[in-house]
Amino acid sequence: MKILTLNCYSLVENEGTQQVADLSKKIAEEQYDLIALQEVNQTFDAHAAVLDGFFCPPTTDQPVKEDNFALQLIEALQILDLEYYWTWAYTHVSYGRFEEGVALLSKAPLIAADHSVAPIAHSNPATDNVRRILIGLTEADGELVRLVSTHYNWWDRGFAEEWQRTEELLSASESSGSDYPLILCGDFNQPAETLGYQLVQKSQLELQDAFLTATQVTGGTATIPGAINGWNDSPSPKRIDYVWLSPSFSVAAYSVTFDGKNGVQVSDHFGITVTATLED
Repeated sequence: MKILTLNCYSLVENEGTQQVADLSKKIAEEQYDLIALQEVNQTFDAHAAVLDGFFCPPTTDQPVKEDNFALQLIEALQILDLEYYWTWAYTHVSYGRFEEGVALLSKAPLIAADHSVAPIAHSNPATDNVRRILIGLTEADGELVRLVSTHYNWWDRGFAEEWQRTEELLSASESSGSDYPLILCGDFNQPAETLGYQLVQKSQLELQDAFLTATQVTGGTATIPGAINGWNDSPSPKRIDYVWLSPSFSVAAYSVTFDGKNGVQVSDHFGITVTATLED
């Protein structure tokens, strides 16, 4: 199965038309089975969208707007004769003008659920930088898997507590189907080898970092090129986006994409493509 994760930084610097076109073209070329997206925005004032049967509603009942970036992407893919089931969950207000969220796309239907991993005292999306995990139980290569899209806070803003809550949720069969293999994707805001990274690496979930276990790695290491929003005072390139998988996966290939070399750069983050199979 071929997996993509990307922090989209959507709609922030433009209306997203070119970004949608470039992203949909690459998706059509690569034929990803599973896609996890972060910073999937929609504006406050847009009208509610009319959704078709390819939208798989999550737990939280937040209206999807007409300019929702994931919806725009789905519609662009449909024009290219490529159909994905998808889901989107609202996390928090960003840049004072967006309802930001996380999204999942799959070629097979999704059973979707979203859960806050924020402390109870900081769980108001309008005023707090709330983080949620979006879980989709879906099928790829004839196997049921749990695909998760997430976007965590920085270490000094509560990552350890968010990760503890994530472990609890993903270990609980009633909330996430813990019997199924896990693919955990997203922007962790924890550079490789730091304390936050080590928490995930040593987790009770026993996850493998696809970058470290892939048979073939191409396209470099960093997933952000230098100073970006949130890392303004840190100009060096970093690896902060990840694909973590259950140990039952064998990882054939890992590559950085949407970096201006392997695909047009469409965001302030680069994407990650992973090709993996489930071992018998």
